[in-house]
Amino acid sequence: MLTLALVSLVFTGNACAKDRFNESIQEGDGYQINTIVIDVAEVFVSADSCVFIVYDEGNEIENKMISSDQTITFTAEGETIEVTLLSVSEGILPQATVSITITHDDDDVYLKQEVKGGHEKATYPGTPSLEITKEVSSYTVDQGEVVTIKVTARNKGDGKATEVRFSDPKPTGFILQEILLEETGQMTIDKYETRTIFLYKLQANEAGTFEFQPTRASYSNEADMDFPEAVSNIPVITVTDTGKNARKVAELEFSTSIESSSVKRNDEVEVVINIKNQGDSSANGVVLNIHLPEEVEYKGSNSNIEIINGMPKAYLETFGLNQEKEIKFVIKPTELGTYTITTDYSYQYEDGVSPDRQEVTGEFTTSTIDVARGDLDSVIEQPWYVIAIPLLIIVAIAGWIFHRSRQYRF
Repeated sequence: MLTLALVSLVFTGNACAKDRFNESIQEGDGYQINTIVIDVAEVFVSADSCVFIVYDEGNEIENKMISSDQTITFTAEGETIEVTLLSVSEGILPQATVSITITHDDDDVYLKQEVKGGHEKATYPGTPSLEITKEVSSYTVDQGEVVTIKVTARNKGDGKATEVRFSDPKPTGFILQEILLEETGQMTIDKYETRTIFLYKLQANEAGTFEFQPTRASYSNEADMDFPEAVSNIPVITVTDTGKNARKVAELEFSTSIESSSVKRNDEVEVVINIKNQGDSSANGVVLNIHLPEEVEYKGSNSNIEIINGMPKAYLETFGLNQEKEIKFVIKPTELGTYTITTDYSYQYEDGVSPDRQEVTGEFTTSTIDVARGDLDSVIEQPWYVIAIPLLIIVAIAGWIFHRSRQYRF
């Protein structure tokens, strides 16, 4: 049991504060300040002393035995913490009475609590991570055509994103036609949640190539810690002139699908790249360079893929109007974690106006693949002797049975 009594709260200036507490903590319990946990590891009543072990997010940073009236001083996360042993006493479990002094900037201490069971039972504020995706219904349109813009946000972190605010500037050269969805104001996005934030339609008003401004979001976690601003991708839309001198363009649209987004380590999974030419000109010399993480192995393909300098590459000599094609390949994740596969592409086309071929480059990324432990991982990860000793016992018994059977035969 931990009994907490606030003795005094002293402010020094406008930016610095000092908290002082007296506490009685049983052996094996601890006290948490932000990510710091002070464990009362052992209490020696007869020696009037105690062992304190200090952890920062589970990592040991201090281990010391002190006697009554002695002090441990350490710094963590910009805070100076002093732990003084006042006395020790018997009980159901031995306990230590301590004085803890925390010197910190205002608002830096966001968590102070008893931790029954010490650092092993401590919990910490999660870390949110927002990923913003800005999609457009078509990357090439004629003047006067309408495109649909969709902005989604996914929290890939292990903590809730709080105080989330989005900004989404509209591009020049377009007229806002209709707002289908618009999440405004402050919001919260739970961990692993995906949410549509904006959905609207724009009419292309001018010919040319237009680079959209990214959607941005500011956010914090449940401990009111601010995180770097999240920024979306930057779509580029080409608006063609509808007059007689309108240029033609090959517009290859790439999308991906994965057989399963959650697999076990060393399981094989199929990845499919879908290609469609939605433009009005054929594409030539289409090259796909597939970048696999080091922890993911390429296992083969029945499509047009070759391994060049250790990288899977696909080459399509021509890609006609309205043509569609699937490129399939198999991968095997070998380590736990979350992975994506990024592919960069390039192709050329004739626009019917310029004497030179036009070249297009870009990249696209699959959705995430979450890799969990495999069925045999727990066996493989055992120390050799855990497997070897039972095998030796089995071999010894089999040998004894064989020996006895030969004795009975004679």
